[in-house]
Amino acid sequence: MNWSRRAFVGAGLVSAGAAAGVLIRKSQEQPGSRRDTNAGADVVYDVSEFETTDPRHLRFLPSGMVPTGLDRVTRLVTGPGGLLFVAGDRAVRILDQDGHRKAEIKLERPPHCLHLAGEDELLIGFGNHFEVFHLDGTSRLKSPRLGPETFLTAIGSLDGTVYLADAGSREVLMCDRRTGDVTGRFGRKDDPPGAPGFVVPSPYFDLKVDHDGLDIANPGRLRVERYRLDGRFESSWGRPGMAIDRFCGCCNPVYLARTSKGEFLTSEKGLARVNLYSATGSFLGAVAGPESLVDDKELARRACADCRLGGGFDVAAGEDGRVFVLDPFRKAVRIFAPITPTKA
Repeated sequence: MNWSRRAFVGAGLVSAGAAAGVLIRKSQEQPGSRRDTNAGADVVYDVSEFETTDPRHLRFLPSGMVPTGLDRVTRLVTGPGGLLFVAGDRAVRILDQDGHRKAEIKLERPPHCLHLAGEDELLIGFGNHFEVFHLDGTSRLKSPRLGPETFLTAIGSLDGTVYLADAGSREVLMCDRRTGDVTGRFGRKDDPPGAPGFVVPSPYFDLKVDHDGLDIANPGRLRVERYRLDGRFESSWGRPGMAIDRFCGCCNPVYLARTSKGEFLTSEKGLARVNLYSATGSFLGAVAGPESLVDDKELARRACADCRLGGGFDVAAGEDGRVFVLDPFRKAVRIFAPITPTKA
């Protein structure tokens, strides 16, 4: 299924951004601003003051870059020994941190998401189905097609269940890990009772699974939500706004990761930034801001308005505290190392 056939509304960025506190100025357009053609030619959303991160917030510094050799990169996970698993084109490449290719799994179609389960099992989500591979490239399972509206954007697993974020139906699917069959689903408003409903204006809809539940980005609500493994809503954190400790635009955060300490890494598109939050959602600091992630700011603004251009930076945590960011413009993995506190 082609994303363009689905009614994602990237243009919802403007109205949601205004509600989130975007600065509106009826004045001459300046560099760093974006014009709202829906609201009228004289309304400008000025984001220039947010395109540079206050150094006081920075907790990490750039420390390297690993080219992938792919033409289009989509998702990233880290593995034991510092290996990097990069999905893109019609393959998943396994790289070391010096950029040497250790292995490659060839695929029949472009991958949308991936998850490393155990030491030798890679789950890969495509448009409307998922597959399970051994790391030598051997296919172990190909699921049935999961529905005509399905558009998978994230995948995780626990025990015998595979959890899939379906941006097409705005639901999370639960599938049997042995057969690939759907065993349950949740996420529509009040299904189960009390569920807020997922709002997914663009094809970014991420989740992470652990033994206690699921953390799911509800991008249109500009927050991260916590669910039990049976799909019951528990709590949420995150607020809309342009400030560094909030989520802006139509649909952020676009990607999530958890560190070994249980902290959250979040990635935002449009106003590109990667931030660190506590396990309870308190802002701890910035990993990288627009000034270090994006050279071509005009391209980033176009990607903000048209999600088909990409522009989301997937993020993953390393075993040693470093943060790995998949750069869709450079087609590379960017490495950010924590700043060592200065001793008194």
